[in-house]
Amino acid sequence: MIQIVITISEIYLDQLSIVAENLREDGLIITHLYDFGVIIGMAEKEVILKIRNHKEIISMSEEKEVNLTPPESDIQSFPDV
Repeated sequence: MIQIVITISEIYLDQLSIVAENLREDGLIITHLYDFGVIIGMAEKEVILKIRNHKEIISMSEEKEVNLTPPESDIQSFPDV
């Protein structure tokens, strides 16, 4: 599952509960719903591809994965080319 942040167009704010329900029906698990038009949730990649086309959504950002080595690990360097 990937965490996503969705911003809803202000022209649909009066229909926010309907928009949220439609996103739930498409497979989004909503964890936070803000009256100012931001929805935070979790979804599988195929659900994200499906809901990206909703006309009410003006932006959507996905959580990115970052791997950091522990502080006590050796310094890693690139091999000589």
